[in-house]
Parts: sequence; C-alpha cells; structure tokens
Amino acid sequence: MFQPKRSSLINKRLVTCTVALALTALVTGTVWAKDDPFCSNWKLNKDKSKVTGEQMKIEDLGDNKYKFTQGDESNTITMDGSDQPIHYGRTMSLTNESPTSFKMVIKRDGKVLSSMTHSLSDDGNTQTVKGTDYKPDGSTSDFEVISKRVGSGSGWNGTWESTKIDFNSPGEWDVAPNGSNGLTFKDPAYKETWSFKFDGKDYPGSGPDVPSGAVASAQRIDAHHFQMTYKINGKVLNRNTFEVAPDGKTMTVTSHQTGQPNPQTYVYDKM
Repeated sequence: MFQPKRSSLINKRLVTCTVALALTALVTGTVWAKDDPFCSNWKLNKDKSKVTGEQMKIEDLGDNKYKFTQGDESNTITMDGSDQPIHYGRTMSLTNESPTSFKMVIKRDGKVLSSMTHSLSDDGNTQTVKGTDYKPDGSTSDFEVISKRVGSGSGWNGTWESTKIDFNSPGEWDVAPNGSNGLTFKDPAYKETWSFKFDGKDYPGSGPDVPSGAVASAQRIDAHHFQMTYKINGKVLNRNTFEVAPDGKTMTVTSHQTGQPNPQTYVYDKM
C-alpha cells in the first residue's frame, strides 16, 4: 500500500500494495487532527518521484519451472498457461510466447488483476515488461518497466533491477482525520482505505485488492513526519517514512521493502 500501484515487475500485485504505511510515534503531545498537514488530497508527481531500483531474481529450474524472487518472497511457477497459487490469495499463470518473451497473468478469485508480457533484448541484458492493471471499477491503466541485468546470468536467469518505470495510474490519496490522533487514507481508484491511530497498534486495511491479513501500524515523529510498518499475516513487507514539506504543498513517502537493496521515493503534490 501507499505506493503508486503496481510499479515493479510482479510488484504490488503480489504484495499489493502497491504501498505500505509504517509508523512509530516518537513525540509526546498530540497533533490536533484539524491542523494536521497530512489532511488533504494528494496526487503523485511522477517526475519528482524515484520509483526505480527494485530487484527481481528469475531462476530457470528446468522442466518449464521458474522461480521468481522479489525481496524476501519467492514463488515457483510452471510455464504451462495454468493458474497457480502464489502469495496472498492470488494466482499466476505463465505462457511461453517465443524464446525471448512470455506472458504473465495475475488473478484473485478468478478476476484478472494484471496482465503483462516480459521480453528480452537481443543482447539478453535488458528486460521490458509491458502490461495492463485492472482496477476494481473495471477501468484499466497501462504500465511499462525496463530492467537491466545485475551481475551474471543468461536468458531469463539472473537478477533484474528496474531502471525505468512508466504508468498512467493516477496515484491519488485522500487523507482525512481519524479522531484526534490518527489518519484515514483513501485511494479512490482502487477503492482502498487505511484508517489507523498513532499508537503502534496494527490496523487492517479494506478494499477489493487488499490481501487478507494486511495491517498497518503507525507512530508519529512530529507534526510533519510519521513512520509506518506494513505487514501481512505478521510478516513485515514495508517500512515507510511520510513527510510533509514545511510549506505543506508536497508529501514524500520513502519506502523500504524487506529484502530490497534500494528504497523508492514517491512525491505527492497537494491538489
């Protein structure tokens, strides 16, 4: 949660969420909700954000089986076009299209969440993923991810790091008070809601794409900063820092995904 949706290769459809909130209040005293600088409507500024740097490892295990590892989570899939279970109640299918391309489809409860094609460059060192994300209201958004090979490997085998990401999802959050010591984040495009208090306790999210067992805990640092931890079934997936600029016009989210070497930075402008 709390990231522009589905910006890495398998990305937020496997963990969704695409953006997690991690919070740990370090201040004594309360920030009154009516004056909270986070309370506003925010829209992602793609030009100011740095969402590249995520890595994914692909291993060819033979017999048409492939292992995908992102962060500290792995899924092994047979490339035969069938829907196979992966993390968080989803399925994935892989279909071979050519020696240098395959199609990936991710579903939940039989409904397509994302469909994409992975393609290798002629020299085998660049991977391009072009796909479509399907929103709960039936609308779609397209995305493209270009990744370079990191280290050794040939064919699909190796570690891939994203170097360019393009998407047309709006990336909006409506933020409102949740009592005098908490916030509610709503994503209108994905019908996703997260309400929490700054008390370090776990609060579940709601929405058609929110996995079962997904929770966020938060703590305040000061009026313009808070930290959040996003977990699924007790496992930490993301730790994030939220900051509103002194002029109140931008919100920056720095996201650290468990097992990933590089953080991503998402900058939102006040609408």
